[in-house]
Amino acid sequence: MLHDRAPGRERISALLRRSRRLFLYELVGLPIAALLVLAGSLWAFGTLVEDFLTGDPIVRLDARIASTLHAHAREPFTRILSVFTEVGGLVALVTLTLVAGGYLYARGRRHHAALLALAFSGAEVLTAGLKAGFHRDRPSFADPLATESTFSFPSGHALVALAVYGALAFVIASSLPSWRARAATFGVTGVLIVAIGFSRLYLGVHYLSDVLAGYSAGLVWLLVCVATVRLYRARRTL
Repeated sequence: MLHDRAPGRERISALLRRSRRLFLYELVGLPIAALLVLAGSLWAFGTLVEDFLTGDPIVRLDARIASTLHAHAREPFTRILSVFTEVGGLVALVTLTLVAGGYLYARGRRHHAALLALAFSGAEVLTAGLKAGFHRDRPSFADPLATESTFSFPSGHALVALAVYGALAFVIASSLPSWRARAATFGVTGVLIVAIGFSRLYLGVHYLSDVLAGYSAGLVWLLVCVATVRLYRARRTL
């Protein structure tokens, strides 16, 4: 009899553990550390918006940095950073989302494919809405290195690149066996995202606060996407 009841108790214990895990997912959907990052990103974005609207010192710093970078622009740096801008552009990110998402879907990792699709599509919508809401003009130079027709705040390259490349890094890291490999994945991805953001400053199509706001909003959206997918999977495994 004792042997008959033991498997039942184990099943009940496993169900209770899953229930507690689902309860935590329903409350937050993310670990505490990620929640702290989310809160910090929201605070940073709000601060940048306030500084932009009130003309705080960062706005003067924006103009100074833009003028300095433009005055010191030289080849081959212009050509190299133009490549990084393309890596963070619409064509590259659409291609990456479709190819990587299609591969993941075909391998049965549909939740990861959904993460990439959600990260890209939502980031694009968020970018368009924020740009339309703030109507900030881009830096202007007599001899521009690059030109854009949309508004400046926040940087769409910074926002969407962080969301998409961050989501891809999360997908890759989730299948790696060691924390060192996962840390390296996020480290390389972080360097790429910083390079994309800097390329927008160097080419004179964004201010520093545009890029920082793009990073803040992009990180918020990425964490929302990860939480959404994890919550969905937790519900399905209960």
